[in-house]
Amino acid sequence: MSKNKNKSAEEKEIKTPDTEVDDLLDFDDDDPLSAMEVSKKSLVIFFLIDTSGSMRGKKIGELNTVMEELIPEIRRVGEADTDVKVAVLTFSTDVSWMYSEPISIEDFEWSRLRADGVTSMGEAFKELSSRMSRNSYLNSPSLSFAPVIFLMTDGYPSDDYKAGLEALQANSWYKFGLKAALGIGSEANDDMLAEFTGSKDTVVHAYSGNQLAQMIKVVAVTASQIGSKSMTLSDETGDELGSEDVFQAKQKLLGQQIQEFVNNQDENDTVSFDTGW
Repeated sequence: MSKNKNKSAEEKEIKTPDTEVDDLLDFDDDDPLSAMEVSKKSLVIFFLIDTSGSMRGKKIGELNTVMEELIPEIRRVGEADTDVKVAVLTFSTDVSWMYSEPISIEDFEWSRLRADGVTSMGEAFKELSSRMSRNSYLNSPSLSFAPVIFLMTDGYPSDDYKAGLEALQANSWYKFGLKAALGIGSEANDDMLAEFTGSKDTVVHAYSGNQLAQMIKVVAVTASQIGSKSMTLSDETGDELGSEDVFQAKQKLLGQQIQEFVNNQDENDTVSFDTGW
């Protein structure tokens, strides 16, 4: 074979950036699933926030400030591969959504919360379950990751939270969602929060404003990063993972990373919520 023929063959092997893009978008008609590789996936992050009277003062003030600072950090999660949306459900005497539908993280603006009333957590669980469906808040036309669900409270429910939790546990989106909970102050019940998340490893506690800020940011960002992570093969066996295996792997990873952060915390760095406010 001549040098000219070799050169011609090599030139055919070389792809410019433009031809690489064309190849990515050139799906075979007989394989519609091939388009899934470049489809943008949707991830909804649900924040369930206690706004009862016991949160009044420094607790709700610190939480508002942290959430305002958190939004820009979440915007970096998933980058161009993930359409991240945020939904905020508050509960006191009544339950209420901050917005009537999940808002794209690019457009989301935090509305400062006020605290008053009792703690209708069971009603919040029922409301969340009713909205977590393809007919409501999870109706994205794109592929969807299981949602991230982050519960924050400073006390024990004033209603029948177990009935609400049972309704929520029957929801498949909740079952496979990535769940974490934050207890605020000395009255929050970590055992009850572990019932919500399914694991004590994904429950954290904040006794001061500084801890609250750190815990919210670490848990929310870590959960969002893991939630938007595609997992198809087991790191340990190399076998394909089913939906339940993916959920278990993600929930386990979240617990490990949260506990690693908690174990490195300085517990005496600030004044407790329960003194001086």
